[in-house]
Order: sequence, then C-alpha cells, then structure tokens
Amino acid sequence: MKIHILTLTWNGVNKIERLSQNLSPALTAITHANGKLKDGFDISTWYIKDNGSKDNTVEMMRNYSDRIDKDQLKTEIFEIGHNLDNFAQGMNYLFKQANPKDEDIVLLLNNDVIIDDTSSFKYMFDLLNRTNAAIVGARLLYTHTNKLQHAGVIFGERYGKMPYHFRPGEVSDTNAEKDRTFQAVTAAVCLVQASSFKKIGGMHEQYAWAFEDIDMCLSIGQHEKIVYCGKTKIYHDESASLKKNPVNKLFLQQNVDCFKKRWWGKYKLDHELYLKNNDYNII
Repeated sequence: MKIHILTLTWNGVNKIERLSQNLSPALTAITHANGKLKDGFDISTWYIKDNGSKDNTVEMMRNYSDRIDKDQLKTEIFEIGHNLDNFAQGMNYLFKQANPKDEDIVLLLNNDVIIDDTSSFKYMFDLLNRTNAAIVGARLLYTHTNKLQHAGVIFGERYGKMPYHFRPGEVSDTNAEKDRTFQAVTAAVCLVQASSFKKIGGMHEQYAWAFEDIDMCLSIGQHEKIVYCGKTKIYHDESASLKKNPVNKLFLQQNVDCFKKRWWGKYKLDHELYLKNNDYNII
C-alpha cells in the first residue's frame, strides 16, 4: 500500500513551506515503525502541481526534495505555466500522474494547512481502516485558534438547501472531537480510497473552485461510507490562494447551477439532526 499526497499551489511559498515542515513525520506515523517501513507499505510520494507561481515556490520545493529522507517521503513537482485549471482539473491531473493502485490511499491536501499534531493522519488512517470508509475528513481549526473551520459538511435551509460547514467559527469542544459519519467532508484535508476515486472518474471538472469536493463525496457516498475524524489537530487558512485571486466568485452561479442539476433532492437535509443531538451519527 502506498499513500499518494496531492497538492495544488500558486504563489504560496510561505504556506507550502510551512506545510512541508511536519508532513514527513505525519506520514511516517502511518507507514513506519522504529525508523523502518512497516510490512505492506511503500514510501509515500507528494505530488505538487504549481500553477504558474511567480514567487520561488518551485525552487523552495526542489530544495525541500533534496533535503528530505527519501526513505520516508518522495516528491514530484509539476510546473504548469498558467493558472487556468480549476481545483477538480488539478486534482484529476495529479491523480493521473500518481497512477495509484486500487489498494492505495490518496491524501488530498491543501497548501494552506498546518499539521499541528503529527499523529493526525494516523488517526484518520486508523479510522478509515476501522470503518472501511471510502473517505475520511479531518477536524480543521482556524490558524492558531481553537475555533472550528471544518467539523463536517451538512445540508439545511440556512443556505437554500445548499451544503455548508457544521459549526463554523465555534470553539472546538468534546463534541467536535467525536468521529462521525457525514454525507460530505471538505477536500482541504481528506483521505480517499484510490479505488473509490477511480470508480467515479475523479472530480467533476465543471465546477470552478467550489462544490467539487461535496460532489465527490455525494458520488462516492451513494455506495460507500464518508466519515469525519474529530481527533485531528490541523490548522487551515481557508481558501488562501482564492483570497489573492477570487476566481471562484466569477463562477458562483455556474457552480450552484451545476450542483443543483446533479444533486438537487438527492441528499438528506440533516442540519437539525446534528444540531439537536450531540451523539448523532457518532462512530
């Protein structure tokens, strides 16, 4: 089994450098024991697609690649001389480059996260195995706070029956740390069974930087389980690249229309179920 990490980046050298600091130990917590690969595991590879950065992101990542222990983590950097591909196109491109086997795991990982607890990925991996889930999402906190950025994705009347994060901005507590099933989780940090990603043909590329991860979860979730890991401690800047280039706002209506065409009426409105019962869907 191999873990393939897929990351998109654009003009975020400080962010991806910050991410890289704890990535290797977080992965080796899964794949290694006593400094050696566990039986049945291969060395993880980090696939990075740089969308035409004008800073020194590529140079920094190449230096990082030269410094790290190749017995723990390998890197592959793909320079794309433009910033035209959306998130779904970028992830599908990297998935193709990784060419994982069915038994492999894919880690979708934003460049704007900080892995504070290096056991976080191990918690997610253990939960994936324990539940036989297809996707495992993570508890994400706003950077250097104890406030929730992501604790699962829910559906309700609040935004016209469209998906939104559960408890955003609230202080994390013991309820947020409970593992649960959800209909969807964010792709900012999530483990995906490679075989499940293949079955749906990857992410739907009509979306432009919005709803593609929810679409992926709903597609896979028709036949497989989607779970949320509450034990992780990972910080997320939330759409850091899009704040510099808010292209998603240009396609907001297109994204909404695409989502509604594909999924309207096919998911459960579950906000009240989670809101009124702290033990709802606990694993």
